[in-house]
Amino acid sequence: MFRLPRPKKNYTEVPNVVFDQLMPDITNFAALKCYFTLIRKCWGWEKVGDYLAMPQLLKLTRLSRPSITAGMRWLEERGYIWIVKAGMPGDEKVMYFLCSEDTEHLERSVKEGLISPNTLYEMMMKER
Repeated sequence: MFRLPRPKKNYTEVPNVVFDQLMPDITNFAALKCYFTLIRKCWGWEKVGDYLAMPQLLKLTRLSRPSITAGMRWLEERGYIWIVKAGMPGDEKVMYFLCSEDTEHLERSVKEGLISPNTLYEMMMKER
């Protein structure tokens, strides 16, 4: 039987608003799994966003490719995350960001063209 360990130093903090407001609103199970995966991969590693390849998402969520795509689209359409694609078509790197106070300025800079997707990708790879 699985027993949840008491968090010590090795845990990811999740704001209460995620459980109190977001979780009741999410009607798409894949979106919920994707969102918690992003929280873990971003905030769990103290990053504002992360590059996640589809094989990595498949392994982490145990969802199908169409389910992950639909879940991420659901989250993006409702403003819970924002997505940036860098690189050449067919070899794009997809970066996912949680919509938060920490990413608001960065998101605006990318959408206004002040930072290119490729520059953002390079910045994120330096953080790894």
